Parts: sequence; structure tokens; C-alpha cells
Amino acid sequence: MILSKYPFVIQKEIIDNMNHLDLLLLSFVSKNMKKLIMSSQKKTSKSIRSIEYQYDRMDGTCVAYLIDESKPLVKYHRRSSRTVDDVIMSIVKLDEDEKDTVQFNLLGKMIEFRFSDDYKYPIASYLECDKESVFQSMHNHFLDVFGDAVEYNWEEPDWKDPSEFFVPFIPKLKNVSFFIGLYLDGHFADVRNFENFFSSSPVAKTIQLYVNKKMKPLSPESKFYQAEYVLINTPIINGPNFVRHFRGRQIILNCNRYRKSELINVVNRWKSGEAFQNLEYVQIRICNDNRYLHTFLNEIGAKFINANRQPPMHTVRTLFDFYDKNDITYPLISHRYIVRETDNRVAYVDVIEEMFLVGVWDKTEEEFLRMLE
Repeated sequence: MILSKYPFVIQKEIIDNMNHLDLLLLSFVSKNMKKLIMSSQKKTSKSIRSIEYQYDRMDGTCVAYLIDESKPLVKYHRRSSRTVDDVIMSIVKLDEDEKDTVQFNLLGKMIEFRFSDDYKYPIASYLECDKESVFQSMHNHFLDVFGDAVEYNWEEPDWKDPSEFFVPFIPKLKNVSFFIGLYLDGHFADVRNFENFFSSSPVAKTIQLYVNKKMKPLSPESKFYQAEYVLINTPIINGPNFVRHFRGRQIILNCNRYRKSELINVVNRWKSGEAFQNLEYVQIRICNDNRYLHTFLNEIGAKFINANRQPPMHTVRTLFDFYDKNDITYPLISHRYIVRETDNRVAYVDVIEEMFLVGVWDKTEEEFLRMLE
């Protein structure tokens, strides 16, 4: 079928009823065809929940998934609801022995593609020296075809053997949320390398750290603190205080020890409005020297809700599991709360075994207390 032979109205109707992968393949045919697809963008992209890039730093392969809201979710992967049927493109290192390739001009960039009967999706290739520009061209093409209202996510969270040195590849892409995982041992345990990596990379939305070696304190202005969601595991050693200058929304810290004075400081800085203005949720698990938690709520001046009242449950969506859109924080119901002086905002506080928990409500104290009536 030669689409260009049909009247414009018919062309548009056909495009509006094509699946997303076929639209992507069709967009490579010509500039005019791409423009036609872009003109139908609102209708063709309305069911797209997100486009997910999963990058494997071991072999440099990136798989792009298109998650369609109209499809039923199938949990097959520990981090996502993606299946092979959701793949719309793979981007790999160029195999110089590969002969069955064709070149397409994407926004002025010539890129090698392979199309195979074994895969229904295209496979793009890059040379190491040209890697970032290839990813940028591909992503900009996706923005043209599917629109910038779609959620774009980049995942590279897998822990690696600390004896091996892997620097995450974080390309500078527009409208993309980045999920980064780092093992702090060796190279990244040097605070200079750690700071240089984050200062030269786009701001990450979600960061997971496994701290296995002592590191000097970060600068208060570190770009690391701009992440919205941070999960830190320091199971053996006492790492730097990753909480003190945090400016994001949610933080989970599983640590060996945490000073009582530091924890009180965190609470007081939130109560005074001095810091943590964006905070939604905090979970600090202290494995050792945590006996002070038994009296901690009294020491921070937490207010008490009458035991006969049933407080509402606090949960917020979290991106610690970046691709699970139904993931929420630990359901928190507490009879203790604190109030921020600057705007009268309420936050639950509670201690459950070795965990200190904070859940910030989007309500003033008066609004919150009316929920108990």
C-alpha cells in the first residue's frame, strides 16, 4: 500500500489507527511522512504512559520500551511491567562485520539501522566516539513522533561488582527523568569523583546508592541533593550524612548508625522551615545504637492525637521502583505529628522498631484535625 497516493483525510485516518511501532517505522520513510505523523500526534500518543530507556552499562546496549496504557500490565521483571512486545527500538554498538544495514538521516545525523525477521523492532547502531550524539538524535526523533507530553525515563540502576569500575552513561537528553544506581566502593568512594560525576550529568530524578566504603562529606551545594527520590544503603560503615542537605521529596536511608543530635537537627530544620521544603516522606532505618528512638518522639516535641481517634493513612507515590507506577511509600498511620512554623503544615512522625518515619501532609494543622472529626 502506497500511503501517499491516498487523499490527506484518508492518510490521516490510516495513521490514527496504526500501532505505535508501525508509526515509528513509517516515520523513517520521509520528512513528509514524519510531518504527517507529527500532525496526528495528539491522537496517536494519548494512550502512551511512558517511553522507558533501559541501558546496560556492561555491553552498552539500550532497549527502548513504549508502555501503552491500553494494554494490560504484565509483571515479568523485578523492576517493571515491560515485556518484549513493548520494545520499539534497540540501540547497540556497531558491529563492523554486520552488512545488512541501511542508513537513515535523523535530524541531520546519519545512523545505521538493521531490520530483521527475528525482531519486529529496528536496531540502531553507534560508534563509541559518536555515542551520545546518536542517542540524542534518536531521542529527539521520538520527541517529534510521540511528543514531549509523554513521560520519558532512563534507567541504569543495577548494582555492579565493586571490584569493577563502571561509570554510568548519562546522555544529555531533553524531557527525560534519570534513574541512577551507584556502588560506592573504590572510584566513587572518592568524593571528588562522586561530585564530578553528578556535576557533569543531568539532574537525576531517582538515585540509589550502596555505600561500602567511607567517603568524605559532600558539598552542601552538591547536585546529588537535587534528586527527588534517594535510596541509600550503608549496611556496614557510617557514611556521610546524606540527609542533612537533601532538597528532594523522598529519602530512604538504611544505615548502621545515626547520631541522635543529627536526627533531631533534621526534624527541627523541617519544623522551622529552614530546610526540606519539598519533603514528602522520610524513612531512616538504624541498625545499631538505636535505643534512643524509644523516647525520641517526646524529645522532638511531637503532638499527640487522642488514642480514641483513628488517624488517616499517609501514603504517596514513590519512584524508588522507577517503573512500577502503582508503587507507594510505607503506609503510615500515627498518633504523633509535628507542625511546620512557616506554613502550619502537618507531618506524621513515628518510630516502628528501628525505623524513624516522617510523612508530610499537604494540609495545615486545622485542615488535618478536621479529618479526625
